[in-house]
Amino acid sequence: MTNSEKKYLPSHKRSKNPPAMRLTARDKEIVLAVYNYRLLSSHQIEALIFPSDKLHSKRTVCQRRLQLLFHHGYLNRLPIPVILGEGRQPIVYILDYKGADLVAIQLGVDRANLGWKPVQGQSSMLFIEHSLAINDIHLMVHRLMEMSHWQVTTWIGDNELKSAKYKDKIPYRTHGARVTRIIPDSFFHLKLPGKKGNAYFFLEVDQGTMVNSRWADKVKAYTQFRSTGAAYRHYGTHNFRVLTITSTKARMHNLIKTTERVGGDHYFWFASQEDLDIWRPDSLLEPIWAVVGRDGQQMLFQK
Repeated sequence: MTNSEKKYLPSHKRSKNPPAMRLTARDKEIVLAVYNYRLLSSHQIEALIFPSDKLHSKRTVCQRRLQLLFHHGYLNRLPIPVILGEGRQPIVYILDYKGADLVAIQLGVDRANLGWKPVQGQSSMLFIEHSLAINDIHLMVHRLMEMSHWQVTTWIGDNELKSAKYKDKIPYRTHGARVTRIIPDSFFHLKLPGKKGNAYFFLEVDQGTMVNSRWADKVKAYTQFRSTGAAYRHYGTHNFRVLTITSTKARMHNLIKTTERVGGDHYFWFASQEDLDIWRPDSLLEPIWAVVGRDGQQMLFQK
């Protein structure tokens, strides 16, 4: 590494004279991942793009590439406030103009057709934390595919599920003439190896801010979505599971009680964020799941 490459780079603003960089295949992979996930923390990028048998052995090289991609305008950084007592949080990255141009070239489309817009103003911490929590699951599912546990046939994120295309393809409840649509945090379809077939999931990430009555509406909507055959018409299955990741174990037990009270069944599965580890994607497969109507903790798939 040359002296110019070693020079100090500021954290919160771009250097006017950044060190020269040669765009690598891995840089392109990082930029494409940030586009696909909308935003990623430095830790998530490390776990997704720089996996290693030895924990964090590639953190320095990951951070260096992220620095260069930021200072050269491919990625931008979201301002994250420092919370007293919690220490410094991982930097959160989003796509910037040069990154959008690079993605457009990689995908062979015009930048205007990417569905990307630069972030205007400051995103709320609630939105950032919720998006990162969804992406924890997304990247673990992706890493498990790379580890040959399954093939990810479909992943539909919340942004797409909010679009007009899916307006009539998401769970809903009717209250007289009023219709309440439930927008899941994601939907994904896995093709399992051998004769195990397919698995379908809706994902809900709960940050502890939803009132119980709202969760009860979600449970009823998912139940109706299955019982009326709407899930089969739109996604090809009656037997989807709703995976719900909660902020704490106490919150998990609270939502399970609400689910049981309004008639939710064994298609509702729950785990808390403390049970999941992006550095160990197979933690998703461990017996961490509480299932409505079943005793004990369950594995996502039985061996």
